[in-house]
Amino acid sequence: MNATVTSLTARRSSTTVEDALASIHAGAIADWLAASLDRDWDSMRIIRQRAIQLDAKHGGNLVDQLDALRTQAAA
Repeated sequence: MNATVTSLTARRSSTTVEDALASIHAGAIADWLAASLDRDWDSMRIIRQRAIQLDAKHGGNLVDQLDALRTQAAA
C-alpha cells in the first residue's frame, strides 16, 4: 500500500467523534463571525438553525456559543 494512503487511513481512524464535532463547531463559529461582519442575517439564521440541530443530536452547546458572540458584538 502506498505510504500516503497508509498515512491517510491511520489519520482517519484516529479521528474521534469529539474531534469531528469540534471541527464542525469551529467552522460554524468562523462562518457565523464572517456572516456577522457582512451583516448577512440570512446566513446567520441558517447557521443558528444548523447549530440547534447539532446540539439536539449531539448534546452540544454551539447555540450558546453563537448567542454569546452575538451578545458580545452588540455590547
